[in-house]
Amino acid sequence: MGLDPSEAEDHVCPEGAPAWLATMGDLMSNLLVFFVLMLSFANTDRQIFQQTMESSDAALGIIDGAAARLDPDAPIDWPQQAAPPCESPRADRASKAPSIDQKIMQQIQQAIARNALSRVVEAEAAERGVVLRVRGKALFKSDSDQLLPVAFVFLDEIVRVAEQFPYELSIEGHTDDGAVDVQRYPTSWHLSTARSIAVLQYMMERGRLDPSRIAVSGFGSTRPLVPNDSPENRAINRRVEFVFKRDPMDERTARARRRAVDAARTGSNG
Repeated sequence: MGLDPSEAEDHVCPEGAPAWLATMGDLMSNLLVFFVLMLSFANTDRQIFQQTMESSDAALGIIDGAAARLDPDAPIDWPQQAAPPCESPRADRASKAPSIDQKIMQQIQQAIARNALSRVVEAEAAERGVVLRVRGKALFKSDSDQLLPVAFVFLDEIVRVAEQFPYELSIEGHTDDGAVDVQRYPTSWHLSTARSIAVLQYMMERGRLDPSRIAVSGFGSTRPLVPNDSPENRAINRRVEFVFKRDPMDERTARARRRAVDAARTGSNG
């Protein structure tokens, strides 16, 4: 069955590409560009990325010390709260600077390690200041206020610390609840005070210390660290404490007092 010539003319396609094909071509081009971009981000050079981030953070002052190891593929952990306000570099340096207490503790701990005295000497930062405890056996014989020669090296270290920092120093003697030689020391208060005075005399002879900065006291057995129920605990309670009180003297006042002490000593020697 043949077609009518008039109907065949109606089905003749127009010349050229249809209009929808141009739109389809534009869409395919956009998709190609999009996938090329995705591929370029997926193949990021890790080394270049790391170097770029480190240089940027260093320029902004974000990293302090060793550079952080960043992973470009790691998820970002966004903060849940606002960051604290930025502080000035001067305030940041001041917050990191060690306090006088910390400097004293550092020097005392170095002296303890240098002289291998960790078993008989300990230091702590207490409410009233830096407290240095020395076991009695490291300084004195039993029932005696005569300093042992082995104590001189460490006492010299304490003298150096006391000369460097303008703190008021309290030298406090303590004993256990054992009996004392009543012929020499009527009570444990007498013995503990005599030991404090012996330490003070040595320190004044060895260093340029202001006497008005130093106080001595003896507490006998009234302030034990542990119960006096064993020889080991009694040995712990027999001690001399050096307390560098927390409120330091004004540096100008300390210098003036040192000059006065030097002048008095020069006059007495003349």
